[in-house]
Amino acid sequence: MRLLAILCLFLPQLLQAAPLKPFVSGSMAEIMTAQGEQPMIVNFWSVDCPPCYKELAMWRELSARFPEVKLVLVSTDEGDVKQEVVEVLEKTGVAQLESWQFADKHVQRLRYEVDKNWYGELPRSYFYSPSGQVKAVSGLVEQNKIEQWLAQFYPIPK
Repeated sequence: MRLLAILCLFLPQLLQAAPLKPFVSGSMAEIMTAQGEQPMIVNFWSVDCPPCYKELAMWRELSARFPEVKLVLVSTDEGDVKQEVVEVLEKTGVAQLESWQFADKHVQRLRYEVDKNWYGELPRSYFYSPSGQVKAVSGLVEQNKIEQWLAQFYPIPK
């Protein structure tokens, strides 16, 4: 009972939204450095991308099932819609995940730093293995494909 009372006291802080970080030149390198030796998924999305909302819901579910997986969300929206980005993250239940938002007017340069072969199509996801292999996927990613990728590193929870 005491443990339950302690959990109730700290649960709101645990579920608080992660701060939205500005994604500028060098941010992708910062994300990559923080990866360490764990699998990581980086997803680029926008408030103007209907398929992105489906993926955000999927990321919510997968992050709950695989809390050990580093999942990073990056909004490609300009800074003047920051409040809308925050609201979408909250409404889709992923506000607790590490989140970034483009904060440079030179979006082509930011995309080039991420991937010289990325031309802005969304959603766009990158799957980084602990060994440094990366797989890029444009468009909606099927959940079973993500689970197959994750199964290389973790047992699949029921």
